[in-house]
Amino acid sequence: MRDIADAVKVGERNRDTMMLVRNYCAHARVERFGGIGMLVQVTGLPIGHHGMRCDFAPEGGMSSWDLRDAVIDFYDRNCENCAHRKPIGLPNLLEIIAERDRERTRREAEVKADEQASATALAERDAVRAALLPRLGPVGRTLLEDIGAFDADRSSDNCERVTQSARLAPEYFSPELVEYVFALASAQRWFAEPALTILAAVGADDTLIVKLAISILQPGYPSQVAIEKLLARLNAIPAGSVANILSAAIDLASPDDRDFIYGDGERRLAGNAAFLEALWLQFPDEVIAVIEKMLLGGKRSALERAGRGLHVLQASDPNAAKPILRTLVSVYVRAPSLVSDLREGEDRLPDLAAALNSAFDAAPQEVDALLQSLQMGAPAPQRVRIAKAYAHAVDVGYNDPPIAATSLRHSLALRRLVWIPTVERDDRVLDEVTSAFRSGPKGLENIIRDQLDAFIGALFLLDDRLTELDAVMNEPAENTIAAMERNSRRMVVRGLMVQFVEWASEAAAGNEPAVAKIIGTFDTIPDGRDNLRGVLLGATKELSHDLNGLKQLLPHLYSALVGPSAIVRSYAATAVGELSYRSRENIPDLLFEAFGALLWDQYVVVHKSTVAAFHRSIIPEPYRINAAQAILNLIRYYRMQSSEDHFLTECVSILAGMADLFGQSNGTIRCYLIEVAMGIDPIFLRSGILSLSHSLGTDPEFAKLAARMIPHLVDRYNQSDRALDLIRRIAPQGVKAHAQTLHDTAVQVVDADLQTSLGIVEAFSLAGMSKEADDLVTALLDRNGNTVRVRRRRTLLQWPQFALRFEAAVTARDAEAISAASGAWRNAAATDAQDEEDEHERRARSSLPF
Repeated sequence: MRDIADAVKVGERNRDTMMLVRNYCAHARVERFGGIGMLVQVTGLPIGHHGMRCDFAPEGGMSSWDLRDAVIDFYDRNCENCAHRKPIGLPNLLEIIAERDRERTRREAEVKADEQASATALAERDAVRAALLPRLGPVGRTLLEDIGAFDADRSSDNCERVTQSARLAPEYFSPELVEYVFALASAQRWFAEPALTILAAVGADDTLIVKLAISILQPGYPSQVAIEKLLARLNAIPAGSVANILSAAIDLASPDDRDFIYGDGERRLAGNAAFLEALWLQFPDEVIAVIEKMLLGGKRSALERAGRGLHVLQASDPNAAKPILRTLVSVYVRAPSLVSDLREGEDRLPDLAAALNSAFDAAPQEVDALLQSLQMGAPAPQRVRIAKAYAHAVDVGYNDPPIAATSLRHSLALRRLVWIPTVERDDRVLDEVTSAFRSGPKGLENIIRDQLDAFIGALFLLDDRLTELDAVMNEPAENTIAAMERNSRRMVVRGLMVQFVEWASEAAAGNEPAVAKIIGTFDTIPDGRDNLRGVLLGATKELSHDLNGLKQLLPHLYSALVGPSAIVRSYAATAVGELSYRSRENIPDLLFEAFGALLWDQYVVVHKSTVAAFHRSIIPEPYRINAAQAILNLIRYYRMQSSEDHFLTECVSILAGMADLFGQSNGTIRCYLIEVAMGIDPIFLRSGILSLSHSLGTDPEFAKLAARMIPHLVDRYNQSDRALDLIRRIAPQGVKAHAQTLHDTAVQVVDADLQTSLGIVEAFSLAGMSKEADDLVTALLDRNGNTVRVRRRRTLLQWPQFALRFEAAVTARDAEAISAASGAWRNAAATDAQDEEDEHERRARSSLPF
């Protein structure tokens, strides 16, 4: 909600900025970059990226979330000295420019004041050094002067000179000079790390070195130099200082994922856990007390830092979190109410979750007991986090070895996750459980096989829940949102059933007792529980990979294909589509005949599921011609229905790839499919039109379908080439037959995508239609106009026309025409070079740093 409120505020500010732009000049306008979201439709506010444009300025310019940024940039480039301005009224965008100028003046004054303050402070430090000089010997004076030089110019060379002097000539650092180095480092942060190196090199007292190192680490800065000095002097660190240095030790041991080193390539900071582990061994009570304080601090950064610290310590001491186990679990679960700056979408707390997961591994029963105690009577947000904890506990890395059946953490967590949706009614909790099962069971097969009874039992309970939801589906809802939520809730429950079957079958595959247990479940399902029987058929995909599983499964699959329940038949059709190609030789023809018959089934749910399954099915060739006739019959029927474009598109796509099965009638079938596709809403054809072009592109009539689709494929923002690819798939005969349609399409899309229009010009040229190509370029030039803004686009459009006319003149050996074409080319090139130079000059006026 906070993000929506912020977006609305930006939209209101953009609306005010647009008014200032309109008042400034009649020629200026604001254009949107990108699409329109739901929030824009609801509020009517200009939310999103916008930019300022004008016909007297070159094309281009930036678009920004806050329109003020784009307006300032455009004004600097194009408006300040423009002679074409037509003022409308007040206030106008000069208010924004004046505000920017005032802010710039203020910043410049601040910089100047900072420079003056720095110069004054340097003069004061120089005075202190001047007072110290008489008390030092000749070498000491030189060393002090080197420090002064480093103070005036903090370059790496000056720093190296000072620290190397301490390493090479420590005996010349008198007590007075050592005292001065410590005092300067204590007062000036820039000198602290070099001072540590100097003090260590000259053998200064450990107390001074430890005190200075702690002062460096106290703000949380993980200084490698300071930590190296402390590592060598652990016994000199006061126990009371652990709280001041632990944050830096944790950040050095395990840097935040948001910390990067930038340079030749982004890379994460490397961790060094030596100091944190040394503190743990030296001060275990103090370290764990500070980490617990971080956990209770109520800030997201502190929680994540505590999590990273615990996770590092748990690598060497699995029981590191045991003294604060209750705090760790409680804070993780109650984070939404305890952490003040936990924004929506940032509540996963990955570092804290990793620490909790390691604690779960070390003490599975204790953590499980704590999670269960917190779940009793907990509000929904806390139950969501408990589900997150269990989901994280069953997560297995992609390259990790399979988990042993004896792993108590995985066993407990998986059992809880399977049980939660059978008793939980909150949508957010169910969504979290669904996410946990979405990643697949890889690595957990041994655990799942031991818990097959739990999975099967959960299926029956979820089917009861599905029956309850189905009972209220036909009741009138309060409003559309309530109806959508009700349908979504049903989909979630059914989706969990499907996932449970997938997990159980994938784990059972190849294990005869486990396969027998799953397939034996079919015999225990009471009559009338069609959803449960259908969902269980989803085990076909995994269990059919080996002969034994396929042999046990086939009777149930065939019975479902020819059974009386339409729902079960639709599930069975989907299951046939999941059969692997390797199993085809072991499947009797009777099953394929039953599957093909479902394409003629009178029930919509059955033949639609069968068509979807046919897309990926392994139906042998002898049965495909009958299937093709059935799909053609479906196309003829659904072509006359409204709101069926999605299914019709699927049927056309399948049959287009099977057109050759119709023998000599294949050309007629292709032409018919093109006519059908012409009546389908283009939004349903966008994703599959290039695939259709492989099977239908050779037909000249495909050109009119391509011309209809091109405006829906152009994409000026993402620079997609799909429209150009489609143009190249049109046969030359099609280009000639539908030249006028393609001509009109090119003119229609030139404003949105110049390259697509030029692609149609190229298609005309390749088809030997030079005159039509020349006429099209002329029409495109007329549509483009001749303002300053589109002048470079106009030049781009002229190049192919110059080339066509030059080739025609050469072919005709017309010297006068050759000369005219050459001169026009040179003039256009000179104009384009001048426009490019003007664009660079305008860009240089921008106040932006890029």
